[in-house]
Amino acid sequence: MTGRCTGGVDLKNIQGLPAWQQRQMVRYKWCELWHDPAQNGNFKAGWVYGKYIKPY
Repeated sequence: MTGRCTGGVDLKNIQGLPAWQQRQMVRYKWCELWHDPAQNGNFKAGWVYGKYIKPY
């Protein structure tokens, strides 16, 4: 995850909040991510709907 989401939400800024509040803030946003499916350093950029993001 890059941390950048639509609507001005930055995942780095909300990481200290309770998990339920983090989920609520990104539920209807799109968040950018980088993914390396082959695990060879060849990252692909994309977006994921916040509903599918789970804080840990």
